Amino acid sequence: MTGQWMEWDFEVPETGYYNIGFFTKQNFVRGIYVSRKITIDGKVLFNELSDYGFRYQSNWRFDSLMDENKEAYKIYLEAGSHTLRMQNVLGEFSSIIGEVQESLSKLNAIYRKIIRITGVKPDIYSDYQIEAKLPELEAELIDVHNQLDSSIKHLREVAGGSSDKEAVLVTMRDQLEDLIKDQEYFKKVVTSYKINVRAVGTWLSGAVSQPLQLDDIYIYSPNVDANISRSSFWSKLWYEICRLFYSFIIDYNRIGNVSEKGKETHTITLWVGTGRDQANVIKSLIDETFTKRTGINVNVMLVDMGTLLQATLAGQGPDVAIQLNISNPTYNSAIQSSNDMPMNYGLRNAVADLSQFSDLKEVRERFFDSAMVPFTYQNHTFALPETQTFPMMFYRKDILKELGLTLPQTWDDVKVIMSVLAKNQMEFGMLPNELNFLMLLNQFGGQYYNEDATKSALDSDEGINAFKEYCSLYTEYKLDKVTSVEDRFRTGECPIIIADYSVYNNFQVSAPDIKGLWGFAPVPGMRKEDGTINRNVASVGSACVIMEASKYKEDSWEFIKWWTSAEIQTLYGKEMESLMGASARVATANKEAFERLPWPSADYTALKKQFERVVGTRQVPGGYFTWRNIDNAFYKVTTNTDSASARECLMDNIIYINDEINYKRKEFHMPLAND
Repeated sequence: MTGQWMEWDFEVPETGYYNIGFFTKQNFVRGIYVSRKITIDGKVLFNELSDYGFRYQSNWRFDSLMDENKEAYKIYLEAGSHTLRMQNVLGEFSSIIGEVQESLSKLNAIYRKIIRITGVKPDIYSDYQIEAKLPELEAELIDVHNQLDSSIKHLREVAGGSSDKEAVLVTMRDQLEDLIKDQEYFKKVVTSYKINVRAVGTWLSGAVSQPLQLDDIYIYSPNVDANISRSSFWSKLWYEICRLFYSFIIDYNRIGNVSEKGKETHTITLWVGTGRDQANVIKSLIDETFTKRTGINVNVMLVDMGTLLQATLAGQGPDVAIQLNISNPTYNSAIQSSNDMPMNYGLRNAVADLSQFSDLKEVRERFFDSAMVPFTYQNHTFALPETQTFPMMFYRKDILKELGLTLPQTWDDVKVIMSVLAKNQMEFGMLPNELNFLMLLNQFGGQYYNEDATKSALDSDEGINAFKEYCSLYTEYKLDKVTSVEDRFRTGECPIIIADYSVYNNFQVSAPDIKGLWGFAPVPGMRKEDGTINRNVASVGSACVIMEASKYKEDSWEFIKWWTSAEIQTLYGKEMESLMGASARVATANKEAFERLPWPSADYTALKKQFERVVGTRQVPGGYFTWRNIDNAFYKVTTNTDSASARECLMDNIIYINDEINYKRKEFHMPLAND
């Protein structure tokens, strides 16, 4: 990404002039080049190195730093140590990207004006009189058309001709030409217009990325022939033969070096449930800090966590499993697919009870109480939290300013804003999922289960009122139940949305078209009798567990204490961001590590306020039936709006919830609610 850099130290044996060469491959950006700012000892030696281009080529090649005439630059270096740095810059493309970004803002503004008249699904047979209602529209279309045309010409000049990078811009420009001729044509192409605008936004995200593969750097004397080639047919053939051979003997699930178990040194096996990049960073941190401090070796394996229970039953399981189980809170199964696994495994004696360790109470202080609730059952603790995310309210500053609206503080305020948005063919965005239902349930003062967790508590007045309110948002106020709120937030169709706070990372990286035009704040709440606002929300996250079958429980406990510590969670978060960008920011559950992450001040303040209002969701045997039946009742109400009663549908499904809880409690020889 732009602004990121890497640097290397090197030694020069004697003072003199040197050439610098790179063994590189740039097969990512076709038709144009990627740019690097190259400095020696912190200085750009001459202007050409402030924006040096590496052009597209599908194969590895050796490139010396040279001028337009293919003459290698001779760089004077004193004998001794030096530092070479390469920094990602946009170079000549910065002005193009600036033009396109400005055009994109104008295109989005035009789209919002159009849908206020036609809606997002206009009737092609209606006469919307767009030209009469928007007399300034033609001039705006001409302006953005000319700006895009200028960007395309500039891009061709920089690239030295046409390239596939201009296709998206050309498509958008051509559609604008048709709309300039007839603005009423918008009613037929408003959907394709939105798609093209989104494609321009995606183009911007890709243009900012300037990838380059670099294998070797050569510092050599001008009289030395450094034309290095390693990509001959025979070398490639030998490489592929070696790959084929090693594929039969290498365990690709193992990450890094593998330690043998011995009597003098203990070796534990760690399963990681995310991606290879994450596993490599974890292995590096283990080797650099954990093993050096404790003498405990760790073999890291990248494994599908869906096989954890089967592997444990077969005697092939790990000692420790981490990042169990990261799910996407956008989907309806957000809580049940993630937070109930440690409790279910614990009741089956598959994971160890952490209460056996004397310093558990001290370790729990690292987290908010809400993070520990899902992993605690009765007096047992089956896991430690790693990540914790929860809903936040995202809003478009520019659109709220246009409409003269302020941020809603309560759900009554939201309903007032919904009417204003509806008049402008916009809407409030909130998809139906468990986190959003629990938000309302907690704010109404309800909970999933009774005090001893033997039956559902949704039949209370608080539970029924929360469910009615939840359903009414989709029946009376017609909130969209399917379409992505993130996409509609970008286009401006939903200027206010409720979404998991990890969406922040996506907007930061993949939505340059609305950079600086949005913010987020704590969710709306319910005003209490004393005048304060209850903004309680639920959370979801990943966990780490120790398997009951492990022979090294003490060593495993030392590991998860190390892994969930503020120091390591901070290091892991920074490493992931440096490796994969801001989109990989870790939503750590460690309070101290959360404070150390590089959040902007205003965003950190908003997050911290909401973090303090997070309420943990208890997990019980048979609890997987709870959300399933709430969801069934919800869709029965929202699809049969004329006949279905929210109260009756919920009460009918509570019967199934309680039956499943009783069934599971019998299985585990626990007392029933009626005992």
